[in-house]
Amino acid sequence: GAPTDDALAAMAARVRGHSVDTIVAAVQVQRGAGGDLAGLLRRAARGFEDEARLRGEVKAATAQARFTGLVVALLPFGGAVLAELASPGFVAGLLGSFLSAWLVGMAVAMQAGAAWAIHRLGKVKG
Repeated sequence: GAPTDDALAAMAARVRGHSVDTIVAAVQVQRGAGGDLAGLLRRAARGFEDEARLRGEVKAATAQARFTGLVVALLPFGGAVLAELASPGFVAGLLGSFLSAWLVGMAVAMQAGAAWAIHRLGKVKG
């Protein structure tokens, strides 16, 4: 085997993750300073579990907002389909003049911007 520090560095380079980097740093600091490695790893594991639990809670809490954003983004298109089914040629008539086509285009662009904003607001950084 390779020296412990080299093996830990190689493992961190292969695995690439926040948790592994934290564990490698903790083991390296503990090797230099001494102390209770088992206790340190238990506390780190508890911290990782808490982080995973909180991520799940945040994802559950934002699920309704994400679904509402999806419904709001798709609702106008559903309305256009229903209008076309109720009165064939409605959408073609709506897009027939330059002004109405431009207004529909602006509405679609604003809907896309709103959907993007809702997506960004519902995303959890970490």
